[in-house]
Amino acid sequence: MSADTLLACLDKVRQTGSNKWIACCPAHDDKSPSLSIRDNDGTVLVHCFAGCSAFEVVAAVGLEISDLFPEKSAYH
Repeated sequence: MSADTLLACLDKVRQTGSNKWIACCPAHDDKSPSLSIRDNDGTVLVHCFAGCSAFEVVAAVGLEISDLFPEKSAYH
């Protein structure tokens, strides 16, 4: 998954740098952005400064924690 999938589900998204964004956390009643999102070579990192876990964040938008990681390549 790219960060774009998660970002499309969030409110008040603002890019703060290369592959870095902040947004309102969907896991709690957030009035101003407290969720940090970073795309690190296909792995999407999330951190809520209010203390919500990554599990709570992705569940709040209908995703799973495995969606934050790139698909594993099949080995032949």
